Amino acid sequence: MNAAHDLEEIVDLFAIGRPMRNAGLMPVKVATLPLRKAVAVVIEEWSDDKFRQLSAVIQRQTGPAIRSLDDIRHLYDCAVSDAACRGRRASPTDR
Repeated sequence: MNAAHDLEEIVDLFAIGRPMRNAGLMPVKVATLPLRKAVAVVIEEWSDDKFRQLSAVIQRQTGPAIRSLDDIRHLYDCAVSDAACRGRRASPTDR
């Protein structure tokens, strides 16, 4: 995925519950907000709960969901630096 992300796009933020809290591991909608704020919630507000960070799903209206914590971190870095954002950074294996 190399499409640019609009950090102002309205997205749905989901958390997948812990097995002891939600036997079915069904995603629970947390909020509907701009992508910029959704990545900030995951990285800043959920930072003390590693499981919750790893269980974050950001559902976009204009493309595939963002499920990878690495992708969310990358978007967060773009948001705080106001840099142009691309979907997924190329890994060494993508070359």
